[in-house]
Amino acid sequence: MKRLDKYILKSYLGPWLLTFSIAIFVLLLQFLWKKIEQIVGKGLEWSVILEMITYACATLVPMALPLSILLASIMTMGNFGERYELVAMKSSGLSLWRILRPLIALSICFCGIAFYFSNNVIPDATGKLKVLMYEIKTKKPALNIQPDEFYTEIENYTIRIGAKDKTGQYLKDIIIYDHSKDLGNTTVNIADSGQMFTSKDGNTLIFKLFSGYTFDEDLSEENRNAHPLVRMDYQEQTIRFDISDFAYQKADQDRYEGHHTMLNVVQLKQALDTLKAESREYKSLMQKFLFDRINQEPAFVSSGIKIHCDKNGMVSDKEKAKLDYLSEGAKQFYQNEIANYETKLKSDEEYINKHKIEFHRKFTLSAACLILFFIGAPLGAIIRKGGLGMPVVVSTLAFIIYHIVGQVGENAALEGEIPIWLGMWLSSLIFLPIGIVLTMKATSDSAVFSSEAWTKFFERIKQFIKTKKTKQDNENTASLL
Repeated sequence: MKRLDKYILKSYLGPWLLTFSIAIFVLLLQFLWKKIEQIVGKGLEWSVILEMITYACATLVPMALPLSILLASIMTMGNFGERYELVAMKSSGLSLWRILRPLIALSICFCGIAFYFSNNVIPDATGKLKVLMYEIKTKKPALNIQPDEFYTEIENYTIRIGAKDKTGQYLKDIIIYDHSKDLGNTTVNIADSGQMFTSKDGNTLIFKLFSGYTFDEDLSEENRNAHPLVRMDYQEQTIRFDISDFAYQKADQDRYEGHHTMLNVVQLKQALDTLKAESREYKSLMQKFLFDRINQEPAFVSSGIKIHCDKNGMVSDKEKAKLDYLSEGAKQFYQNEIANYETKLKSDEEYINKHKIEFHRKFTLSAACLILFFIGAPLGAIIRKGGLGMPVVVSTLAFIIYHIVGQVGENAALEGEIPIWLGMWLSSLIFLPIGIVLTMKATSDSAVFSSEAWTKFFERIKQFIKTKKTKQDNENTASLL
């Protein structure tokens, strides 16, 4: 590798690492902001939080990697242009393609890494993140009994304490209301002092009470009129509460197994084949048992009418109108059956489309890395501005447009408005010609973003309009004469 190539790669990798880290950090903050209500107050260990952040960062790579490549390429080539290094390279006989050669090779490597990451790492991280977030979501808030407050988080019990020491273990003036009988405050336990601690497995909260008494009022049917009240004094008593819901417990790792976001390319292909076969089998069975039954109705047989599905298995409004020949009861029954049938078909189609979208997504990330490089590098060579000023504005705007177009295409594909491949590759198909044009302009040293060039361009348009208007006025004057 030549010294120039090493210098170009070194100049590129620094901004790339910086922008990639910043992008991951910003996206991670957005993720944490959305999940803050599920995390705060749960008393989670740092290891659990770190695990969640690790999985979240892995799932954010599809957003951060293309953006960092776009921004780093603009910054690198912009720095070369701003410091006149690009001019020096070209004056020594190097073309723009030769200058970009090491960066193109690196971008191709990024494409391979992106595909491997998208096909193997992200599905695994997505599954583990889903399971982890379910565990955090189902975990109750951390046990925190405060003095002079009624604590009701433990099911069937209300606890109030007068004071506790700094360790939170020794308590004073303890009142425990037992609502397990669902008859109100019929059982009350009052103690002068006590100790509070949890078992080794963390699933049991233990109260050791001293110098207290228990009230127990009997409100059963046989003692409705007597209302006997039992008071029991004690010097020491131990009460145990089940707090397994407060403990962090590992959920079943197979809970989300088979979800389309957790499959690689081979698994998605197998899942698609299975889903399509099941959908075809369902259509065949329904056409045999439902539509053959409808067509055998006496009113249809006598009139020679038959109801048919289109090639997708759906029933058009024109075909549904044939049900008017049936009695009102039969018509309503078959309308409901057809509605349920079509709902099932649409649900199956949407589920299949989700698998197809995920299949294409494995490849669009790699394509985005290369396409955005061929947009960023020529842009940097043209605008000749480095740093975090103009490049950040231009790259952020370009990436937002790229992402919005991609989301619009994906949503349209999911709803069946456009083919799946077109929806998933829409942003790539739009930005690829832009990248080619920008590369051609940068290769020919075209002043695309030069203020002087744009001023001359608008002046020519203004002059053309003025000439056209003058010619029209002359023609109007001649016609009047």
